[in-house]
This record gives sequence, structure tokens and C-alpha cells, in this order.
Amino acid sequence: MIPLILLDTDIASAFAKAGHFNILKELFGGVGITAGVYEELLTSLRHGYEYPKEIFTTADLVTLSEEEQKEYLKFVVKYVKIGRGELESIIVCLKRGYLFSSFDKRAISTATELGVNIITAGAILKGLIVKGVATEEGVLRIIRDIEISDNRVLEVDL
Repeated sequence: MIPLILLDTDIASAFAKAGHFNILKELFGGVGITAGVYEELLTSLRHGYEYPKEIFTTADLVTLSEEEQKEYLKFVVKYVKIGRGELESIIVCLKRGYLFSSFDKRAISTATELGVNIITAGAILKGLIVKGVATEEGVLRIIRDIEISDNRVLEVDL
């Protein structure tokens, strides 16, 4: 199945650490990560974290085409403060019309500036309710689990 959404390392990790990565596939039908995100997740795996395994078995690995690789090499010089995984994801989304999701405000801003369709964590969480994938109570549990496991605060208006 072709993924409709590409996730960066941060958001994929947050859902996986909390034990809720599979719900993203349920919501979107398919989720993907680029090779750059895969490599970033390998670092966590090498440090003894198990959560990347769920991402590797659930997400589709999306590789850059030759044209996208050339575009990446141009952008990597211009957007030096964007990580490799985020930048690869943004380029693929730009070229293929996929959605991009990240917690990284700089990556979201860059994607928006380039005309990429983005979906925030808040919109994902609301989408779970709207599509009937989870109840509001279930989404509140997901938020709590992410906040605890990823040591972050999610401000979401459901």
C-alpha cells in the first residue's frame, strides 16, 4: 500500500514509545518513513531501545527517486537546520503529494513554506475521533501515554 503520510523520527518515535504506533496505520491506511528517518531510528535501536522495531515492521520504507535525491542535495545546503530524515520526508511529500507530520516546528514551517501538505499531531489525534478509530477517552489516554513515555507536553484541543 502506498503511504499517504510520511512521519519524521520524532513523531514516529513518540507514538511508538507510547505503544500507539499501530493506530496511525489504522487511521491513514499506510504510513511511511524515509531512509534518513530509518537511519535515525537505528541509532535508538543500537542504544538498546526496542520501540523502533514496531516502526520498522509497521511503516513502509520510502526511498527517494533519482530526481528527489538531486532535490535533496540542493535543499540540504539551503536548509542546514533541518535533519536529514525531515528534509527527505519533506521532499518526497512535495514531489508525491503525501502528507508530512512532525513535532519539529522548524520542519513544519519549512514544509509549509515549500507548499507541502502537513498534518499536526493535534489534527492526527482529532482525526482518530472523527474517523471513529478511537473515542475521546482513548485519545486522551494516547496523549497521556505520549506525554509520559516521551517526556513532552502535548497541547491539543479536542
